[in-house]
Amino acid sequence: MSQHGAPTPDPRIEQLYADCLDIYERSREVIIEKSNGTTQKYAPTRFKQQIDRAYAGDALVPAVTRVVRDTTKGFGHLAQAGREDLMVESLVVDESRPYHELFSAATVAIARERLAKYRAQQAGQPPAG
Repeated sequence: MSQHGAPTPDPRIEQLYADCLDIYERSREVIIEKSNGTTQKYAPTRFKQQIDRAYAGDALVPAVTRVVRDTTKGFGHLAQAGREDLMVESLVVDESRPYHELFSAATVAIARERLAKYRAQQAGQPPAG
C-alpha cells in the first residue's frame, strides 16, 4: 500500500501495459488489404479498448490471456504483414519480460504453438500438428 491507502501498482503489470500500448502504437504502421482490394493502415482499436479497460479494472493479465487464447483478426493482419514483433503472443512467451511468470503454462503453450505455426507458414512449411 502507498502512504495514501491506495494499493501500490505492480511494476510487472505496469510493464505489460506499457508493452501492450507499444504494440498498439507500432501496429498502426502496418498496411492491411481491405476486402475491396484497397489498402489502409491497421488500427487495432478493439485491442486498445480491451487493454485500457482491463488495465483500469485490474484485469490486464486475463485480458491478454483472452487475446492469446482466441485467434483474432489482428493476429491474421500482423501475420500477413510479417510482424511477429507486434504479436501479443511474442510478449507472453518472452521469458525475459518481468510479467512472464504471471501467465499460466497453458497460456504460454498456446502462444508458443501459435507462433510456431506462424513461423512455419512464413518459412513455407506445412504447419505442424
